Amino acid sequence: MRYKTITTIAAILSAINAAFFLLAPALSLSILGRTTNMTGMMNTRIAGAVALGLSMMTWLARDFTIPEIQRVVAIGNLTAFGILVFVDLHGILTGAINGQGWSIFLADSFLAVGFLLFLISSPSHIK
Repeated sequence: MRYKTITTIAAILSAINAAFFLLAPALSLSILGRTTNMTGMMNTRIAGAVALGLSMMTWLARDFTIPEIQRVVAIGNLTAFGILVFVDLHGILTGAINGQGWSIFLADSFLAVGFLLFLISSPSHIK
């Protein structure tokens, strides 16, 4: 997968996620079949802040052409989305989130695979 394509998609999807988690945490959780208390709202907003940071870094790095920087950005995103795939799946299988979680799982899986394919197909310049 092309670097600019996967970073642009990841940045946009992460920004959408961040906006929902930061601005409407109760709505975000209700879509997933959950309600929460003030601590859960705060944790949801913290996750939104992290998603916004990831989105901004990825968006700003999308036009970089230096292979070493592209690899670092791809490895960081692969790590984040790869872990999210397992967190999403665990949430679905344990009933922590409803069936809507499958769409999140698929999006995170798509992004993880996209970054993995980029890393596999790009020549390694980092030793």
